[in-house]
Amino acid sequence: MSSCRRERLAALGSYSIELLCPEDAKYVVEFYSSLDAFSLYYRFLGIFKDFEGHARRLFSGQCNYAIGAFLGNDIVALGEGFSDCRSAELAFAVKEEHRRRGLATVIAALLILEAYRRGIKTMEAYMHGDNYAAIRIGEKVGLNLECEGDVYHGKAEVAKVRDRCLNAIREKGGSLEPWYLEAIASVKP
Repeated sequence: MSSCRRERLAALGSYSIELLCPEDAKYVVEFYSSLDAFSLYYRFLGIFKDFEGHARRLFSGQCNYAIGAFLGNDIVALGEGFSDCRSAELAFAVKEEHRRRGLATVIAALLILEAYRRGIKTMEAYMHGDNYAAIRIGEKVGLNLECEGDVYHGKAEVAKVRDRCLNAIREKGGSLEPWYLEAIASVKP
């Protein structure tokens, strides 16, 4: 049994944004199972259906982490950081009915801040070239984006984009929990 306890990192309006634990794998599976094919294609850059295997991989990696946005007991947005403990790849998705509320920006920024807190040095992401919202979010949080065929690849040193991520959360109306803000501030870059 894991000693992990889900922790609230931030709030955005009625949404509680929390760092997930292995016991929350069911939320990851339920979340992806609820998305339409188009959203799944943008998230995984292809057709993907093995959500249980994905959740196992996500929570089995020593340095991997996931952040969920909850409305009540329902997860409505999910961000993931797959990491080798030196660098991480971020990915996020939001249920259609909860889009255009700042959740994706706040989740992306929190994925980078969590990487910073964990001592991960670089963050990268891959976004479909037609996913204009994700591309704008990548730019907003400081990823240096380059087009590689029909996919954009973004990369940044997390220490250099930390303040940009904090500002992005504030601009969207989000607020970090005091303990989390203190944890971010105490990191020695």
